[in-house]
Amino acid sequence: MPQHMRLIQTHFVLLSEKMDPDSGLLTHLYSKDVITDREKETIKAGTTFYDRNEELLSVIMRKTDAKFREFVEALRATGMADLADTLEIN
Repeated sequence: MPQHMRLIQTHFVLLSEKMDPDSGLLTHLYSKDVITDREKETIKAGTTFYDRNEELLSVIMRKTDAKFREFVEALRATGMADLADTLEIN
């Protein structure tokens, strides 16, 4: 299992509770070509905040390490540096 998958799995509850997918995070990830338009729409279709976060995390888990690093930078860029730090410390 790639390291970024383990990191997401380890911090899944924290990330699903604390990330704000509506803060511009999805737009940032889409603009950096981390997620596709279809993935963005699937994530946005989630009924609750948690649904959107869980879908986003499952999408990111399937990405490359490079795309994971872009995700961490996107967290930083959208005001979630504490979560980015959590994913980088380990």
